[in-house]
Amino acid sequence: MEGLPQLSVGLWLVAWIPIVFVLVLMMGLKMSGGKSGAVAWIASLLIGGYFFGGDLRVLGSGTAKGLWTTVFVLYIIWGAMTLYNVVEVTGSFKLIASTFTRLTHGNKLLQLLVLGWAFPSFIQGVCGFGVPVAVSAPLLVGLGFNPILAVVTALIGHSWAVTFGSLGSSYSVLVRLTDLDPTRLATFGALFLGICCVMVGFSIAHYYAGWRGVKESVPAVLCLGIPMAAVLNIMANFVTPYVASFTAGIAGLLIGGLVVTRLPSYRPKEGTAQTEAPSGFHRAFSAYYILIGVVFVVYLISPFRAWLNGLWEVGMSFPETRTAFGYTNDAVQVYAGIRMFTAPGTLIFLSVLLAYLFYRGVSLWPKGAGKMVVNRTVKQAIGATLTVMTMSMMAVVMMETGMTSYLANGMAQYFGSAYAVVSPFIGVLGAFMTGSNTSSNILFTGLQREVAGLLSVSPYVILGLQTTGGAIGNMFCPLNVALGTGVTNTVGREGECLKATTLYTVVQCLFVGVLAWLMLYVLAPGMK
Repeated sequence: MEGLPQLSVGLWLVAWIPIVFVLVLMMGLKMSGGKSGAVAWIASLLIGGYFFGGDLRVLGSGTAKGLWTTVFVLYIIWGAMTLYNVVEVTGSFKLIASTFTRLTHGNKLLQLLVLGWAFPSFIQGVCGFGVPVAVSAPLLVGLGFNPILAVVTALIGHSWAVTFGSLGSSYSVLVRLTDLDPTRLATFGALFLGICCVMVGFSIAHYYAGWRGVKESVPAVLCLGIPMAAVLNIMANFVTPYVASFTAGIAGLLIGGLVVTRLPSYRPKEGTAQTEAPSGFHRAFSAYYILIGVVFVVYLISPFRAWLNGLWEVGMSFPETRTAFGYTNDAVQVYAGIRMFTAPGTLIFLSVLLAYLFYRGVSLWPKGAGKMVVNRTVKQAIGATLTVMTMSMMAVVMMETGMTSYLANGMAQYFGSAYAVVSPFIGVLGAFMTGSNTSSNILFTGLQREVAGLLSVSPYVILGLQTTGGAIGNMFCPLNVALGTGVTNTVGREGECLKATTLYTVVQCLFVGVLAWLMLYVLAPGMK
């Protein structure tokens, strides 16, 4: 462990303290994300300085980097809040809600599965970075769902699609940072994530209505989950991994709309009155059509996207820092650069402008609505902004002082042959700290590959577990949770969301971890 203190159980446990503070304060004491993050950030400064040799320069640089990384996330949050409020002030949500009520025969569970699972998975396929949560959660709230239920559903629903989403950004890290066969790297990641896809559907049903919900959801989850998982694996193995989540999401939406809603299990009983199809749905839903269209044009037309990427990038430069133990953070000219013309926040705000022009053109924009949208958005965004800032500062300070790497190395050394079961949790740790599967893969791909070599097991399986854990961890990371509570006006209730997603994160990681252990040591020992 170059640049880190000698590994010991005591110091390893100490390094967990900032994360434990976040979980205990938010989930146990129900403290707001902003306050919990501030306490954890102070703890990371003290531990990083005293135990890991971080001087003022290291700690200051980590804090500043953390603050800068929040700009990207907050850009999405503010944009998504604005988009939601634009739709809200036009009264369009009433029409949207009545339409989906008719299509799903008033079945709330079907609405959750289609709009909280298939829809955000589709969005994740093209544009991730929290956008699926920011778009789906407010939409569910507009349909009358409890805000916390809406946030948790969106967090769980999009997670399985993260690795091959955003046009494969997380997967591409595995390819760039190793010399392994790209196709086989995709194979195991797609296998584990396909399993998680089906588990996600049952998780949403369980959170909504317990085991009764699971039983009721079986036909819908199997009809949605198996095709999405199959398309993901087919695309990842035989076509291209970079659009695997996107095509899987399309399959989910098509099957959800054309098949699942017509299953006998979910049809109303004879004699039950059905609402008539309200006119004007497409006009009311136009803001989301516009968002999808903008994202498609920018992200799927590669030459256009490349041209926009090169026009304007905003970032900060930071000098090299080194702890007393020699843990080095290289100097960077543009740290966490934001390509302004392709940033998700920009695309959302552009959609806001186009939606405003459309609603105004069709006489749906009421007098004084602009001021109303601004006032609501500012009021809703303050708490979320504080949460994202403090959590990000804590996370980056831990990374800059080597604490995050120390935690991962300890997990690798202390679990030995059971490492396969632990491996996805390292991916979760990375996502928890950074809010990104891509960043988790950047942090831990090298470590996971090295441990696979030391244990003489297949690096493809271990790296598949790494990126699966990083994807699943997106439902559990404070930054995504803060994004969800921010756009649904439930700031201060982040602990409830974390508490809810903890169970499903652990269950999915354990399931794929045990499966991988069986593959490596029982079913196909010696597999490389």
